[in-house]
Amino acid sequence: MTRQDDSADPAGYGIREVARLFAVPEHRLRYWSQTGFIVPSLQGSGRPLYSFRDLIAVKVAKALVDDGASLRKIRRSLATLRRALPGVDTSLAALRIRCDDDRVIVDEGDHCFEADSGQVVLDFTVSNLRDEAAQVLMLPLAAVDDDEPTTAHEWFRRGCELEREHDGAPGDLAGLAAARRAYETALGLDPSLAAAWTNLGGLHAELEDFDAAREHFEQALRCDPDQPEAQCNLAELILRAGEVEAAISAYRHVLRTSPDWTEAHYGLARALLQVGGKLQALAHLDRFCAAVSALAPELRGVEVEQRRESAAEVAAQLRRELGRELGR
Repeated sequence: MTRQDDSADPAGYGIREVARLFAVPEHRLRYWSQTGFIVPSLQGSGRPLYSFRDLIAVKVAKALVDDGASLRKIRRSLATLRRALPGVDTSLAALRIRCDDDRVIVDEGDHCFEADSGQVVLDFTVSNLRDEAAQVLMLPLAAVDDDEPTTAHEWFRRGCELEREHDGAPGDLAGLAAARRAYETALGLDPSLAAAWTNLGGLHAELEDFDAAREHFEQALRCDPDQPEAQCNLAELILRAGEVEAAISAYRHVLRTSPDWTEAHYGLARALLQVGGKLQALAHLDRFCAAVSALAPELRGVEVEQRRESAAEVAAQLRRELGRELGR
């Protein structure tokens, strides 16, 4: 690929123009930039601007996000795409980019470049994107509405969206900070919003500030005593602190009010094993494995599936041990 295509757009594209072009909220583009996901590569009049190559990255990322791909997978796809694009000799406008099942493919005549990511079908010609961008540049700025939240629930939903985009990316402190600010703003508007206290506690736990996490989960339960998420998270912290009996009591309380709460079965089994309750632990491991197996494949994260496999192995070992003990 030559540099000529970049110089064809010397002014670049502002964040509002890109937001209009792809129907992506401006706050999402800012988040992507702050976290190093998709950073505008140009500067103009003291502000960051998107090059045409940046537009390609945004279009691919937007399509994969809309299809439900995780941000972690999309990061890998774009990294491969960026490595591929500089080595393409064809004019940028002649490229064809598509996603086929779990591959992002750049077609350059007889050659193609593949990245393993997403589960989506995306097909667009880059020359069409240039025409669309030119049309957007002609639209009046007044057509763009600021999507800044105004209510506690809107700020809470913003925090949830930012957490989904964060998707456990290692070292993404900017992403965590953005989600935290959203939840804190929601609580400033409505201090009784239990779900925001719970999610904020989860962010503290992810940063390994377990004391602050525990305080937030306890505050969530003061607002909503029957919330299973906060109950289960608090039980996990209690178990982590070595208070096994208290953790067992806490998990059992969750299951009294929410008997199908999967994570409570998993946590209770772990706690029971620490006090020698093999038979009861086995029953809860079986409940956990059955619940995860019943989920549709697309709803099972890698981490949950790994825990199911591990739990199944432990359950099999417990059956062998219990069988030997009963056979004595």
